[in-house]
Formats: sequence, C-alpha cells, structure tokens
Amino acid sequence: MSDAPQTTPPVIPADSGFGKLLDLEPGSIGCPFPAYRDLREQHPVAWSERLNAWVVSRYEDIREVLRDPIAFSSGSASGPSSVTSLAARVAESEEYSEATRRQARRRLRLSASPVLLNCDPPVHRRQRGLVSPAFTPRRVTQMEPQIQRTADELIDGFAAKGRAELIADFALPLPMTVIARILGVPTSLMSTFKRWSDAFTRGVGALDLTAEEITDLFQSVDEFYDYFTERLAERRAEPADDLLTDLLSARLEGEQPLTEDELLQMLVQFLVAGNETTTNLISSAMRRLLTDADLLHELRSDPDRIALFVEECLRLEAPTQGMFRTATADCEVGGQAIPAGAMLYLVYASGNRDENAFPDPDALVLDASRGHHLAFGRGEHVCLGANVARREALIAVRTLLDRLDGIRLDDTADATAYSPSFMLRSLRALPIVFQPAV
Repeated sequence: MSDAPQTTPPVIPADSGFGKLLDLEPGSIGCPFPAYRDLREQHPVAWSERLNAWVVSRYEDIREVLRDPIAFSSGSASGPSSVTSLAARVAESEEYSEATRRQARRRLRLSASPVLLNCDPPVHRRQRGLVSPAFTPRRVTQMEPQIQRTADELIDGFAAKGRAELIADFALPLPMTVIARILGVPTSLMSTFKRWSDAFTRGVGALDLTAEEITDLFQSVDEFYDYFTERLAERRAEPADDLLTDLLSARLEGEQPLTEDELLQMLVQFLVAGNETTTNLISSAMRRLLTDADLLHELRSDPDRIALFVEECLRLEAPTQGMFRTATADCEVGGQAIPAGAMLYLVYASGNRDENAFPDPDALVLDASRGHHLAFGRGEHVCLGANVARREALIAVRTLLDRLDGIRLDDTADATAYSPSFMLRSLRALPIVFQPAV
C-alpha cells in the first residue's frame, strides 16, 4: 500500500482488453487472463466508466479490501448487473407490463432484507451463525454417499454410448440434483429448478439484456419465490429431514430467528452457489485435464492428487471471476484515493494469477502452497459452501477417471465457447468420447 494516495484517477481505456471483456467479446470471454495481466501491470486500481466502479486487480489489494467488511460493504456484491439492479430499473418502467413491474417490486422488497453474500456485520454474523451448522465438515461428509450415488447414476446414463456432452449430461445435473435434494425439490421439477437458477444468474456479468430476456427472468424469479413460500409453510406445519426445516428451526441464544424474507433470499443464494459455480468448476477442471495428457496420466496413477488439482483449477479457472464492494467512507486502496460511496470490482481471477502471490502464476502446480487463492473469497464472506463444492468436484473428477477409459475431448465439436459474462466463467459445452462400457 502506498503512503501517498493518487489524486488523479486513472481510467481503464474502453478499447483495452478489459474493456473488450466488459463488452463480452467472445475471444476476451474465452481467455480474459491477458486482460487481467494488463490491469495488474498498468491499471492495478483504476476507474471503469462502463462499470461505474474502481477495478482492483492485484492480489494484496483485493485481500486488503476483503479483510475489512466494515469499510467495504457487500451490500451490492453482484454489482450493476445483478437481478436486484435490474429490478430497480424495471419496477416503475412503462416499457414493461404491470405483471413484470410487480415481480420486480417483489424482488426489491425481498432485497431490502440482505442475506449472507449481500449482508454486512453484525447482521451477517447472525445469519452465518444460524445457517453454518448445515455446512459443517461433518454435514459435508454425510453428503458424500449421495454425491457419489448421483455421479454414478449420471454416468450410467451415458457409459454405454462412448460419447457424452459432459456439461449437460454430468457437470450440470450433478450439483443441481444434490442441491435440489438438499432443498427437498422432487426430481420431476428438475428442469424447472434449472430454469429458476438460470434466471438468477442470467444478468450477472451481462450489462445488456433485452426487454424479452428481462421479462422471462422476472417470471422465473417470481415462480421460485412462490414455490418456496409454499414449501416453507408446509415445513412449518410438518417438519422434515431437510435444509428447509433446519433453516426454520435454527436458533442462536440472544438472536432473532431468520425471517421469511431472509429465508427466501438465502434459498436463492444456496440455489445459485450450490449448482452454477460447481458446474463451472467441474467443466473447467475436466477441460483442462483433457487437454493435458501428462496431467491426465498423473492423476490416473495417483488419485490422491485430485484434491490438489481441484484447488489449482479453482485458482486458475475461478468460477466467479470477481465480486463488488462499496466504500463506506473515503479511503485508499493500492495507493489510489477512493471516495465514500464508490463501488469497487475485485477481480479475484486476476489476483489468483498475480505473480507476486503465486510463482509461475499461469502454470498448474500440484502443490498445497497454492491454496491461498481467492476463488471462494476471503475473510468474513468466505464462501459458506466451499467445502461442498470442493467435495463435489473431487468426486466428479475421480469418478469420471475411474469409470471412463480412454476419455478425451471430441475434436469434431467445439469446446471453447463460454457464456457471455465477465463475472461467471461458464463453459457452454464439453463434448467427450471414450471407450463404451461393456
């Protein structure tokens, strides 16, 4: 940190690599890492007109912000491209139907009760204390048989074919099925559950959605709230052995239980964090593995190293590329003066490749010393479900290698396209071929 903050704000050029990333140019979305390197070298803390935020790209500067949840609020963690930000635009806009405006106003009302990701101390500490028992190491261990069973069932569905689209057939339904079962959602609603999840992530990292896309988004968001409002009422009347009942019954001495609005917003975050990011982690990990024959051989020979591999994939291919914070008072980050009320975009994926934090940062190194990455955040807001995601990814990779001989990418299909988001690293498809099971 510099002793003398800069007073003239550096601005990221619109035609820079990062500017192209914000414009969702396919090449930049597919490989944003040169743009991140340029930020670290030329604009480590700089203003983005497009984001209306300060972009922070060096590891230590990001860590400094994450260490202080009071000075840097998480109230708008998803930034200008969140569902809540869209709702604020739509709620009173005559461009949309009254039904869509009503749905947007419902989202705004619920968002007035921020939870976990979007919440600051001391409320955040209360909420985390109430829900953290559901994510203890013991609970995660108890989930393992269910994760393994789901992985095997999915592979059973395509093992005899000799080919699969690994995202649609495996990386997506694995965490989706696990979180759905945890939330008590029946298998018959799985496609609807996925549509709801897509709605909550559709606007994240995409600054320009059409009116039709926004209308469809809020329709799905409203359906989600309706469904879980009914399920919460059922669990109050008749408790079950699931997460909904755990949340309803959670108590801390001297603290208020979770409100209905808090519960609904938490379920949104569990839905998204419980499947979207894990899908992205599994698919990115497998793509990297299937483009490195030596690494594939190493992990087949020594499966105990798969956990280190997953950790490096988190660092190199962070499913969430960054998050936002808001300065609560005039401050300084990386030698740059930041005014109160300004937003900051913390580029986790850039910090994860900072050469001052990771020697040879672009290389995949199976070494436990690389585990201080930022993929799950740091400090008070470190991801509550991080160990669940790690375990799902480890089981996914291990099971695929165990059960599919000769697995490789299908070179007749495209496995390079990513979804249009500068915040979520989401591979669109991963076609594979292998020796069919006899």
